[in-house]
Amino acid sequence: MQFKAPIKLFYLFFLIIIVSGCVAVGNQTLEVEEKIKAPKVVAVNINSGGPWMREIERRLKKEGFKVLRAASVNEAIEVSGKKLIKYNEASTRYFLRVDARAPTDFMHRCFGGGFNFDYFYADLIDLQSNQTIASIESRGYSEGCQPLAGKIYTNTTLMVVNSWE
Repeated sequence: MQFKAPIKLFYLFFLIIIVSGCVAVGNQTLEVEEKIKAPKVVAVNINSGGPWMREIERRLKKEGFKVLRAASVNEAIEVSGKKLIKYNEASTRYFLRVDARAPTDFMHRCFGGGFNFDYFYADLIDLQSNQTIASIESRGYSEGCQPLAGKIYTNTTLMVVNSWE
């Protein structure tokens, strides 16, 4: 009879370990070296992403960003010496590319509307230099998956917000 309390504590500890293993983990793998001094305009890959892209778009707008649906291109013509060069020019300089995978069917969704991500990668790309200037990676449950909710959308938004001056 005197051994029941330690056994209960062991089971409680084991349950906490199992549950905490499902919480979203992630970290920012690349931070912008010099803060961006341009207007807060960013294009995102809304159409090629999953339904979570609307949540990221909503959060960026709430932070004062103008969010474009794509890095649309304008046709530009440059005259250089005797050569006429025609190329496509991006309408915004910064692009947020999100590559993520999470089951979206009814059986795999969280009751709060979140997702359990197998992987989640977000890169802020400078289209002028064609370089990734900030990056974050994560996996696990997103916001809306109580009690296991992570901060995938929050961390992605903060990565973009903290890249601007």
